[in-house]
Parts: sequence; structure tokens; C-alpha cells
Amino acid sequence: MIDELEGQLEAFEMDDADASFPFSARLARDAGWSRPFAKRAIREYKRFVWLAMRAGHPVTPSEEVDEVWHLHLCYTRSYWDEMCGEILGRPLHHGPTRGGDKEDDKFADWYQRTLESYRHHFCEEPPADLWPSVDERFRRRPLRRVDLTEHWVISRRQARLALGVIGLTGMAVVLASCMGAMGTTLHADLGWVIVIVFILCIVVQVSQSKKKKGKRRKRRRRRNDKDGGGGWPFMGCGSSCGSDASDDSSGCGSSGCGSSGCGSGCGGGCGGD
Repeated sequence: MIDELEGQLEAFEMDDADASFPFSARLARDAGWSRPFAKRAIREYKRFVWLAMRAGHPVTPSEEVDEVWHLHLCYTRSYWDEMCGEILGRPLHHGPTRGGDKEDDKFADWYQRTLESYRHHFCEEPPADLWPSVDERFRRRPLRRVDLTEHWVISRRQARLALGVIGLTGMAVVLASCMGAMGTTLHADLGWVIVIVFILCIVVQVSQSKKKKGKRRKRRRRRNDKDGGGGWPFMGCGSSCGSDASDDSSGCGSSGCGSSGCGSGCGGGCGGD
């Protein structure tokens, strides 16, 4: 059964109808998500805020939900005046971790309790692409923000494949040259036939790989569109934020930030007290 606060949060519109670049569009751009996935993340953020007010214990968001929280804090009127002031009736602060293993353990425990309360209150499993398991959530990852208009991002798997292709192609060319040096047209022609066949095999392999990747992408898009969107998570600094309804404040623990020296990677809210 939806209580009054949950209904108000669901009805709370974070996108300005008159804006040509609304909140969800900026969230999608900044996080590297699709627009439907960003809207799903916003929905989960609202659920997180409800849990912060109603769960009865400190709560911690996933990195994806925390990404929404970070951006919402930039929209000060929407956050402090409309959501905190008019809907929650109290401030909900967001602050950095103090760092260290104890803080990491504390936020991991809060996150586990958040997932349990989510299941209990919403009577469904948290979506895994927006609420990963505790182990996945707090796995240490050296994440960085990258401007894709200035840089290419190549996975290690793709780099290894490219290096392998270059190496094998070089070997095939050397083999063809050696066979040509044997002095007969037949040997030379055979050598270049081997090179051409090898290159064709590579082209076919890459083409098949792209087709498989495209099919997976389509399946994922259909699945995500069915419940509101899809995409992939991205965080510049793997932080967790805990909110305690008893004092309406929150702290940011880190899966790789708090104890690595960038504990301030999670922005804090100001004003609105």
C-alpha cells in the first residue's frame, strides 16, 4: 500500500516541463546513460529518499542512485525547497565519509539493510542494474570520468584482440614474403592467398562479434524499455551515502574513495537547515 509520502515522491517531477535540457537529460549525459535508464534511476532515487524517511535505520544508496542524488543537489530549489521543504518537511543532507575500514564496513552494512528494507517495503527485488549486490557495490574499482568527445575508451579485451590481430597479420605478411623469396610465382601467389584468407577470416570474426554484440544490445534495450529503460552504470568516484532519519543527515562511504585519499569525492549539500 502506498503511503502519502511515497505518493508525493512518485508525483514529484524533477524534469522542468519548460526546459529544453531537463534534469533527466543532463543526468543521462553526465553519467553516460541512456535517457530511459536515467529515468529509471530517478525512480529508484525517489524510493531511496522514501526509505531514508521511513525505513527506521540508516540507509545507503547504490552508486547509480547516488549519481542522481549528487546531481539533484545542484538543483538547489528543486532539492531544498520543493523536495525537502514541501514534501519531506525536513532537510536530507549528503556529506563525505571520514574514511577508513570501519567506515567502509559501516556503509556496507547500511547498504545491505537498505536492500532488505527495499524488498520488505516495496515487495519486490531491487533491480540488479540499479541496485547491485553488496559485494559488487563495494568492489574496489579505480573509476574515472572520461570526456568521450576528447578520448576513445578501449577495453582491455579489445586491446588484446587488436594486438593479437596485428601480430598475426604481421606473421602472415612475413610468411608471404618468405614464400615469394623462394623464387617462384606459385610460392608468391600462395603466400598472398594465405594473407588474403587470413584477413577475410579476421573480418568475418569481427563482423560476427559485432552482430552478437548488437543482438545483446537490442535484447537489453527491449528488456529495459519494458520496465522503463536501460543503460550502464558510471561513477567518477565509487562512493556510498548513508542517510539517517534520526538526524536527517548522510555520510558518504567509499568502495575505493574514502580510504584511498579522495574521500571528498562525494559532494555535500549545504543550506536548507
